[in-house]
Amino acid sequence: MKKIIIPSAKVVPKDLQNLGKIPAVIYPVDDRTMLDCFLEVYKDYADTYEVITYEAAEKVRNYARSYSENINIHKLNDIRDLGYSIYSGINYSKCKSEDILVINFGDTIVFDKLNDINEDMCFYSEDYISDTWTFFSEKKGIISEIWDKQEISSKEAWEKLFVGVFFITRPLEFQKFLENSLNENTNIDSFYRALMDYSKVYPMQMRKADKWFDIGHADRYFDTQIEVKARSFNHISIDKNRGILSKTSEEKEKFLGEILWYLKLPTDIEYVRPRIFSYSIDYNNPYINMEYYAYHTLHELFLFGDLSQKQWADTFKRIKFIINDFERYKVSDDGINDAIVEMYLNKTMARLEKMKENSKFKDFFDNSIIVNGIEYKSLSEICEILPKIIIDELCDVRSFNIIHGDLCFANIMIDSNLTFIKVIDPRGKFGKYDIYGDRRYELAKLFHSLDGKYDYIIKDLFYLEVNDTNIKYYVNERKRDFDLYESFVRCFKEEIGEEIKKIELIQSLLFLSMIPLHTESEKHQLAMLATGLEILNRVIDIRK
Repeated sequence: MKKIIIPSAKVVPKDLQNLGKIPAVIYPVDDRTMLDCFLEVYKDYADTYEVITYEAAEKVRNYARSYSENINIHKLNDIRDLGYSIYSGINYSKCKSEDILVINFGDTIVFDKLNDINEDMCFYSEDYISDTWTFFSEKKGIISEIWDKQEISSKEAWEKLFVGVFFITRPLEFQKFLENSLNENTNIDSFYRALMDYSKVYPMQMRKADKWFDIGHADRYFDTQIEVKARSFNHISIDKNRGILSKTSEEKEKFLGEILWYLKLPTDIEYVRPRIFSYSIDYNNPYINMEYYAYHTLHELFLFGDLSQKQWADTFKRIKFIINDFERYKVSDDGINDAIVEMYLNKTMARLEKMKENSKFKDFFDNSIIVNGIEYKSLSEICEILPKIIIDELCDVRSFNIIHGDLCFANIMIDSNLTFIKVIDPRGKFGKYDIYGDRRYELAKLFHSLDGKYDYIIKDLFYLEVNDTNIKYYVNERKRDFDLYESFVRCFKEEIGEEIKKIELIQSLLFLSMIPLHTESEKHQLAMLATGLEILNRVIDIRK
């Protein structure tokens, strides 16, 4: 078997703790964690993952609850050095002599091809010796000297450094070397001492890492963010020297709407968007080049961060300011009611009709649906109810103001000091309107993250059990010592006013109408169905 040991016993360094005291293995990189990156890198190689924790271990355990059974979270009895973590990891993993052991530090990603390695190997880079890294010298795979994060007198000393990924083909032999080094008094970590001794008996292949990233240092974290984002979206490229993000898209109509939203914003509202350097609205080749910000999204902070109640309250106040600032620009004409009907009624019914054409949802249209023990009407019955409730509750708007149109947490970025906000990926169209729309839609998008837990759903952080049309479902929501949703509602009390039920109605329509769009996962679709029905039932009784 091939076993990955991920030592992550400590929280990230202080200069990365703006998101809270979080272990590296669950620290966010773009819109996912380091653990998600490891699962991508080793998806065709690893049989099991052993994550070794100590500080904030429960945060890791809570995050990993929704993952497959081959990911095991272990908490050390006490914290010592790196060698002790790895020694314990080998014990936890129940390694056999024939297993291949991969040691991947919790703060390090190597994006080189790793799936064909079946020999003792050490990944390295090169630099001037400093106290930032652990350096070494070797000859023919035998490590002869190690400088463990220490300065040396010669400023011109150029050596190899351990990247943080090691392949060991004799794990039990290596564990013996670890045991010996743990009992010695040396000036280097027991892991590196054991690695040196192991290499003298079993020389290691040395492979220079082409693409490696380390979030253990704030300066390297920026590069990691860029690389992961560029790998995640094949229509995005980032020039890190100039700080420019270039974007294209195959969805021409939607993308053109996005570009035009940026361009049509009034000058005194432009502070909410990235600075634009160049663009094309040619239908055959639209593109946009804009300033790149290595900010976190609220999606990352919501799922992975450890912000205090005050930090969240301050963040909500900044979003509130933007929404209220948008309201300075209004439009009022005879087309508003048509846009409301188009967005809330026609779009929802068209999406549900598309869903009905899919045979796997047939039973949900023909039979009542049970969600967490409560029986609701069938989707066919709900389709008969929706037009009246939508017309009665939502067609009372006489003016629109500027809206973003897709103000979910993934599209809101905030700087490391939680001071400045930028919004990205706007919808660019609300019915026939471009930058204008229903302010309640903007609030409903925020609700669908905070109340409906959309972010948890798309990251598979939920439990789902389905038997015919009986759905048992709950979100593996992270634990906080305060109610984040209540903090949000308190902040937006004036904006919500007496319209909480209308906003919840829009939120329920969002969940129901997005089901046919999420064909990447039937689990996601059923979780969205369950969520949409539960929220709709708050507005109108749809129980059977």
